[in-house]
Amino acid sequence: MGIWVLVALAVAFAIAVTYFETKRRDALARVAAQLGFAFTRGLHRLPEELDTAGFYLFTQGPPNIENRMQGKRDDYEIALFGFSYDAPQGEEGRRDLLVGDDGQIERRHQTLVWLRAAGDRLPDFDLSPTRQAIRRAGARFGLRRFTFDGREEFRDLYYLFGRDERAIRGLFTPAVLDAFVQQPGWFLEGRGDQWLVYRIGTRVSPEEIPGFLDQAIGLVDVLRARGG
Repeated sequence: MGIWVLVALAVAFAIAVTYFETKRRDALARVAAQLGFAFTRGLHRLPEELDTAGFYLFTQGPPNIENRMQGKRDDYEIALFGFSYDAPQGEEGRRDLLVGDDGQIERRHQTLVWLRAAGDRLPDFDLSPTRQAIRRAGARFGLRRFTFDGREEFRDLYYLFGRDERAIRGLFTPAVLDAFVQQPGWFLEGRGDQWLVYRIGTRVSPEEIPGFLDQAIGLVDVLRARGG
């Protein structure tokens, strides 16, 4: 295949990507308006309050997010946006990762929901599915793993790391454990009065955003109510 054919294919691919990304941004803007949220399109810097909160996911790649929706619902401040990073296959990423040409680097795109409820502080924790790429949140933030006697199904589905054993066991009541068993595959990071909810490698379509947001809020609601 000649060089000019390769160039033409590359240009066509870039045009197609730009077209579909523009369509996606336009659709996300409409969804934000329907939700009553402000919308910032395109790529921009991760806000300082999120970057300094100690969320593990944001250590995996450059502090850039895209297409942010922002608003309020009930007592929550809410932001919903895209975050992408490069990582070796099956491994974690890092902010200074240099993308090589050996074909072993994968691009991970995910849609995130950030929630804050001022004045309602929960213990720090990191909840993640057991079937996933390597995740070293526990070691990086000085958290230790917790398990629950007689809850093999939860143990098979999720890893739970935290700092304060009494607080963690008081937060993850049997009703909370049951709620997560019934909804496998979620990542949820808690840092005081802030929570980050997502599924690794899941970029939510615009039409699915309202339902995705409802699910994220529902999970945090269960935690704040201790399952009650």
